[in-house]
Amino acid sequence: MAKENEKATFEYMNLFRGYMGSDSYVPAALLVAETKGECDSRKISDKSEERIYETMLAVADRLGIVNPFKDKAQFVRVYKAYDDFTGDFDWEMIIAKGDRGFGYSAVSNALFKEYNNHFKLDADEVLIAEGEKFIPNLKKLIDEHPGCNFTITTENTISLHVINRIFASYENVEILNASIYQYGFTNNRYDLIFSVPNFGTRNLAEDDNFMCRDQDAVALENLLLHTTSGGELVITMPARITYAQGKNGELRRFVQQTYRVKEIAELPEGAFEGTGIKTYLIDVVNTKPGDDDVIVRRYKAENRKNRRDTASELIIEEETFVMLDELAELGDWNINKIFSQQDEEWLKFQESSVRRMAMGDVAEVFRGKSVSKKDPTGSIGVVNISNIGDYDIDYDGLDHFDEEERKITNYLLKEGDVLIPARGTAIRTSIFHEQSYPCIASSNIIVIRPEIKMLTSTYLKLFLDSPLGQKMISGVQQGSTIINISYKDLNALEIPVPSIEEQQMKADEYTRELTIYRETIAAAEKRWNEVVDKLREF
Repeated sequence: MAKENEKATFEYMNLFRGYMGSDSYVPAALLVAETKGECDSRKISDKSEERIYETMLAVADRLGIVNPFKDKAQFVRVYKAYDDFTGDFDWEMIIAKGDRGFGYSAVSNALFKEYNNHFKLDADEVLIAEGEKFIPNLKKLIDEHPGCNFTITTENTISLHVINRIFASYENVEILNASIYQYGFTNNRYDLIFSVPNFGTRNLAEDDNFMCRDQDAVALENLLLHTTSGGELVITMPARITYAQGKNGELRRFVQQTYRVKEIAELPEGAFEGTGIKTYLIDVVNTKPGDDDVIVRRYKAENRKNRRDTASELIIEEETFVMLDELAELGDWNINKIFSQQDEEWLKFQESSVRRMAMGDVAEVFRGKSVSKKDPTGSIGVVNISNIGDYDIDYDGLDHFDEEERKITNYLLKEGDVLIPARGTAIRTSIFHEQSYPCIASSNIIVIRPEIKMLTSTYLKLFLDSPLGQKMISGVQQGSTIINISYKDLNALEIPVPSIEEQQMKADEYTRELTIYRETIAAAEKRWNEVVDKLREF
């Protein structure tokens, strides 16, 4: 029967194709179904096309849905096809196959499996926050646990009506039209809460009862308030909750000191549809912190043919445990630090007697400037990410523009500035050397200007390019495969700072060996070209 319903639903959706965009499939299907229900409940005897269409317009006004049908004829054709349909519609399929268009990231099948693995079998009361994000697996989750009472929240009008249709016959499901970003959205408490709050948006929660106004942070704090004693919150958060300072840091410390952090797991790209934001699955229990270990994991995605695909399965790539006091000593939830502690490079770094200092204490760190209008004949050069090579900057390929120098004084590059991309796909650094014309870095580049009495540019480049340096930078990047580094986070990055004499010795050896390397490569290429040219003589 399920296969027949799926087939019929797919054929029904085909009626919308060519008439409207995929983002209108769900509201269109909902209007048809609600209109049919309205006609049946009121026992309207006038079944004329005009009366049915007028009824639909009234239903659209009542539900607050914009009419997606271009005219009466189009609506009536779809309505009659629906009226002839005898099975049960698969509403989850309609949402999943259409363009959701609700502005949220949908949970992949692979991530849903991880949520399901975290299900507490002894949970009586379960809250699924913003349940539409778990479609097309929402019904499956509830069907697999018939002994639990479920509450599903949504603040989206269309989602509310669709979810009500899906669970109309379920006595153990309550649908709550409420926002998890508002204090007191419910008076109930739950043994288990699943949540994927909004992230990656600039929308801030309007409720000032919370420590932080980011919607994901508000959801974390708010939902924990609605867990029972021993209740559990499983929530997906953007990477900044693991390392950011300020309000996010205060919230992280509050959670760590008030509740038991059970698990911190880094998710790979492909855990969600339509976003590459780096995310973590966080499991928190409403009990006092104790001697329990915190599970730390890193997942990798399986069976992704390309970067647009969602993961079909999440596999544990790395796993370890950390004591709560160790986590407190680290000062954040950066799992790269935790895993790094187990490798030789990190242990050597921690056990060495070399002085360690925050980058911001030995260098000025700032973002480049955005340039809107380029001019090939301009007098000011602009270093872009594409100009940063492994060893040098491609000065011949710089963009140019014109501007009064006084307006860009604070952005002018100086000899020895170390440049690193703020975003992109690879972490690499180059040292800037002054040209015959003024230059600035673009806004996609972070400039690190060492304090010359404490830090040499070449030594800094060597460290940032090292395996340890790359791991530490990866720990503060906000994207998954796409790097997104904040200059504020680089300010707090702890780096080894030996004496200036030791730094200079490393820098001199690097410069000397790089020269030999280049000369060797140039000589080999010259010899090769000469040999090939000779062999090509006939």
